[in-house]
Amino acid sequence: MTESAAFFIDFDGTLVDIAARPHLVHVEPQVLELLRGLTARLDGAVAILTGRPLATVDDFLSPLTLPAGAEHGAVRRDAEGAVHRDFEADAMTKVGEALQVLADEHGELELERKESSVALHYRQKPELGDMAREAVHRAIEGNRDLHVMDGKMVLEVKVEGLDKGLALEAFMAEEPFAGRVPVMIGDDVTDEYAFAAANKAGGISIKIGEGDTLAHYRTDRPGFMAWAKAFADAGS
Repeated sequence: MTESAAFFIDFDGTLVDIAARPHLVHVEPQVLELLRGLTARLDGAVAILTGRPLATVDDFLSPLTLPAGAEHGAVRRDAEGAVHRDFEADAMTKVGEALQVLADEHGELELERKESSVALHYRQKPELGDMAREAVHRAIEGNRDLHVMDGKMVLEVKVEGLDKGLALEAFMAEEPFAGRVPVMIGDDVTDEYAFAAANKAGGISIKIGEGDTLAHYRTDRPGFMAWAKAFADAGS
């Protein structure tokens, strides 16, 4: 693999270790160093694909501002800095209001409200998972435009038809990604859409950690960081 690659990288569980609460993740200095090195070697063809809001990703990765498919691709910033949105927010606001009642009743639950999705985290108390799952499905009952993604100790309500795979495809149609080989790295079920898109484009897909996957390769986070650093350093 040479400079013809384009890297698409998940955030939580891939660039950073998953924390008990989303705002508590720690971005190590070597993460920023790695992203700078990859961006330099690949002439800017590096994008973050994450469920996080765009502003949150920017805060964690400051002073870097990278192309990003935030909120699982529903909010996408291209390499020129233009931000693209394709969803209606009203239905998600109502879901957030319904689930906020549950989160207020159970302090161990954390509700993360974004522009295009709502995520209910139960990592603090896994035994609340079934109750949270039931509440989330009840909150979207009858709305065919919404669906639930069951991730690692998190239930996320998303707009149907928006995912990381579509974000990857959109990037691949633009400079500086166009004509390159997509390399997708991620750890969770939400990354499977992007693995499928990368595979379809003849690219490389790498799963971080355990679990069923469409990815061609598998490693752990330290293994990925070491490999990616060696790749970035080889171009300097």
